[in-house]
Amino acid sequence: MLERQGFQTYQPEESGQSLSLGHFFGVLRRRLLHFFIPFLLILAIGTLVTFAWPARYLSESKILISSQEIPTELVRPTVATLANERIQIIQQRILTRDNLLALAKKFQLTSGWQRLVLGTDVVDFIKDRIKIRPLELTLQGDRKAAIAFTVGFDYEQPQVATKVANELVTMILNEDVRSRTNFASETTKFLDDEVKRLENEVSNADAQVIAWRDRKLAGTGTDSLEDSSKEIAALQAELVVKSAIYSDTHPDILALKRKLEALKKASASAVDTKGAALTKTNAALPALPAGGIDALVLKRQSLREELSSSRQKLAAARMGEALERGQHSERLEVIEQATVPKKPDSPNRPKIFGISFVVALMAAGGFVFAAEASNPAIRRRTDLYSLIDSHLIVAIPYVSTKREARRRRNKILVALGILLVALVGGAVAMYVFLPPLDVLFSKVMTILAR
Repeated sequence: MLERQGFQTYQPEESGQSLSLGHFFGVLRRRLLHFFIPFLLILAIGTLVTFAWPARYLSESKILISSQEIPTELVRPTVATLANERIQIIQQRILTRDNLLALAKKFQLTSGWQRLVLGTDVVDFIKDRIKIRPLELTLQGDRKAAIAFTVGFDYEQPQVATKVANELVTMILNEDVRSRTNFASETTKFLDDEVKRLENEVSNADAQVIAWRDRKLAGTGTDSLEDSSKEIAALQAELVVKSAIYSDTHPDILALKRKLEALKKASASAVDTKGAALTKTNAALPALPAGGIDALVLKRQSLREELSSSRQKLAAARMGEALERGQHSERLEVIEQATVPKKPDSPNRPKIFGISFVVALMAAGGFVFAAEASNPAIRRRTDLYSLIDSHLIVAIPYVSTKREARRRRNKILVALGILLVALVGGAVAMYVFLPPLDVLFSKVMTILAR
């Protein structure tokens, strides 16, 4: 048989043929312990980490942003900020250091390690566990507004996670009512102060207009004083003429003297009263504007219009405040209360186990490759290239006997039989013990999506 086959000079194999599947299986048979020992060790560590990793449960509530009950055409709300902006503001206010430390103390969220960390570490720990996610709705012009948002807490104990989530919901609702009511109250107070200020300015303007008008009228009194002086001068001239004719005891002379004396007293009294009044008025009045009394009247009219507008705004602000206090405006409403979770939210154990399996497989393969590469033993015909010239190498074909061929065929049949029995048994087991395929596929996709 050897003579019929003959000897063939060995031709170097191509690199692709030298790295055949049989070569890898041969390496695996030789390095079985080098493969399985690191593979099983790393897989055992990964499995231990997978099942020892503490489960964390996420308990969530859903809060809906309800629209205003009363039409905005009738009563306009005082608070006009967008819902997503309100959520961010509320989130920043409740997630303060003092609130989070009080929350940790109330529910003992730092039990077992509170002496090992600082207050900042506790605050960061709780912030990382709080989950506030808005559910956004796309409006016209690519604008987004939150119509609802979820509030949750992630913790190792599901009951504690539920309690903390409900406490956060209560804090958010109270903070929303408090902030909206305070904003409406401050707006009303500001407008009320503005109305009072304008009322004082209008009153001062009215007083100035009246005072300047009275002063103008008082200025006309100087004409009567001039007439009185002329009358006194005429009486004095008449007295001089009659004194040249009559004696001092004459009745006409006495009557002129009495009349002249009374007129002088009246004139002096009027001059003193008018001077004092003008002095007092000039001291109280401010300087008259450039336009005179007409400019002062226009200023008063402008102040009255501004006062009327402010009174209307104040009335609207008071209605808005009543709207907020009665909780008839846009408000937060709990539509799903936080419940005790049944399944953990993390870790994703199938994913961690899969990563551990891949890492173990790669590490074991790398260890086998390193052991095989560092071994100088000759295993293949191509290993002789570095030692002997390829022209001196001849291939002697292996001649198998009928017994060996029959044994190989029997092994193949036995393997196929075992594979067939395994497939049939697996199919029967799946049909008997497992749920329908669609339900099973849905569960598997749910687990992988975590």
